[in-house]
Amino acid sequence: MNLKEKTLIIFLFLSIIPVIIITSFTYDRYTKLVNKQMSHVASNVFESALREANDTIREINKTTEIFQFYSESSFSIVEDLKKYKVNDGSYTTYDLYQSRNNMMFVCKNLIYSHQYINGVFIFTPSGENIGYGYGNDIDIMYDYKPFEDDWYQKTLDLQGKVYISDITTKPFIIGARPSISFSRAIYDVFSKEFLGVLLIDCSPKVFDLSSINTLPNSALLSIQKNNGSILYSNINNIKVPFSQDNSLIMKAPLHIDTLTLVAAINNEELYREFNVTKILIIVIAGICTMFFLVVSVFFSIYLTNPITTLSKIMRAHQKHHLIISNKYLSRTDEIGILYNEYNNMLEEINTYVKEQYQNKLITLDSQMKSLESQINSHFLYNTLESINSIAEIEEVESISVMSLALGNMFRYSIKTQSELVSIQDELSHVSDYMAIQKIRFDNKFNLTFNIAEDLLHLQVLKLILQPIIENALYHGLERCPTGGIIIIRAYTDSGLIYFEISDNGTGMNVEEIQSIQRKLDEPAQFTELGRRNTQSIGLKNIHSRIELYYGKGYGISIHSEKNVGTTITIKLPILKTEG
Repeated sequence: MNLKEKTLIIFLFLSIIPVIIITSFTYDRYTKLVNKQMSHVASNVFESALREANDTIREINKTTEIFQFYSESSFSIVEDLKKYKVNDGSYTTYDLYQSRNNMMFVCKNLIYSHQYINGVFIFTPSGENIGYGYGNDIDIMYDYKPFEDDWYQKTLDLQGKVYISDITTKPFIIGARPSISFSRAIYDVFSKEFLGVLLIDCSPKVFDLSSINTLPNSALLSIQKNNGSILYSNINNIKVPFSQDNSLIMKAPLHIDTLTLVAAINNEELYREFNVTKILIIVIAGICTMFFLVVSVFFSIYLTNPITTLSKIMRAHQKHHLIISNKYLSRTDEIGILYNEYNNMLEEINTYVKEQYQNKLITLDSQMKSLESQINSHFLYNTLESINSIAEIEEVESISVMSLALGNMFRYSIKTQSELVSIQDELSHVSDYMAIQKIRFDNKFNLTFNIAEDLLHLQVLKLILQPIIENALYHGLERCPTGGIIIIRAYTDSGLIYFEISDNGTGMNVEEIQSIQRKLDEPAQFTELGRRNTQSIGLKNIHSRIELYYGKGYGISIHSEKNVGTTITIKLPILKTEG
């Protein structure tokens, strides 16, 4: 994760997290307040409906009680009804006419003061019907006898309590429409004597609760009987669905035991108005979040761009070029100081490179040339000594061969076009050297090459094989009377090239090998440019040249056994040939 991303995350954390916390807290508090308010509204609607329904029932009870206790100076309903206990001829048609006229005044007052009453009727034990129907022009059929009807029997079973019928069309009422009937048995208060059954037929609007329903679109109110029949419901006015999941259900018994008020409040409909505020809270939070996001991105870019730009410049300026033109160089804050100090640092590095690094390269180049000079001089001395010895002993053409080979070797040694040569050229140089040495040692040894042709084009540092062959001759095979063998083998492995120079000479013991290895591990030392020190110039110089040219990890390793032979291994990297 880069600096810009880290800075952006920090800004977002410091800005958006508080917005989320405040929004969550506000939303939660508002939701709880709305829930509380909705519960309060629903409770008010239900309580108002319960109160209205019970007031209607009390009014019906009060109306039925009028016929139980109504009495004037010349007329008493209870006393008048006593005439009709039995049909024994004790009353006349005029008595029945007079009773109905007396009841007319009471019934008219009740019907006019209660618009929902259709008619009031009293059915006597003798089978006579006293009463009148003024509402909706209804009346009781002339020959109707209620004694066997279900509503009549249930009214008697209640022994003075009010019985409420379902909403039905009564077949015994002329001009009947769907209605609710309230019936009650009338008794003499003192003697408890049964005097008849009062029937009050009412419009279904008797339980109309629409006037107190302040939530007509979301509150379902109904009055139900215990048998499941519904006496009132505003379901036809409801336009929203109700279910257990989205509604608050409330129930309460009314003052008549068989009736229950049921209310279902649709929460979704109630919450719809309040959801506008909730959505507004979320929208404001979203706008704030977007604003802080944009601000965070802007500030993260503003603060990190200079550093990002500088890091790219530092990565690209591998050659330590100074920053020539940049808008941050003229700034006076910490960013400007950083850019200018970077320029100062580059100037110091450039100076150091010129004074230290380049001088070191010159020194290394001088050391390489010095090493070659040491090897060439040493070889020239030995070769000339051999030629002189042979010339004194015998006068043969071998001197010509040696001179020709020696010339080839000198030309090879003094080539300065490149430090690198092909393996083919290096092996030719070894062959010239061996031509001279075979004449000198009278063919006492043989040289064998074991190198694949596809390796001959590879480039290696020059003058690394001949000194090792020279060491094998003078230190390993010189004291062997006959049968000396030198084998040069080359192979590649894992991007490396290996040379193995083996001989079957006298070999070395452990102490001698350790002594040579210590010299190889020592760093190259020069007392004066172009001159060698007094240490061995063979293996040590080759090893130093390889390390100076290729780096640490490359060079010479030795394996030897006393009276068995010695193997020198050279490890070099395979260099890519430039196309």
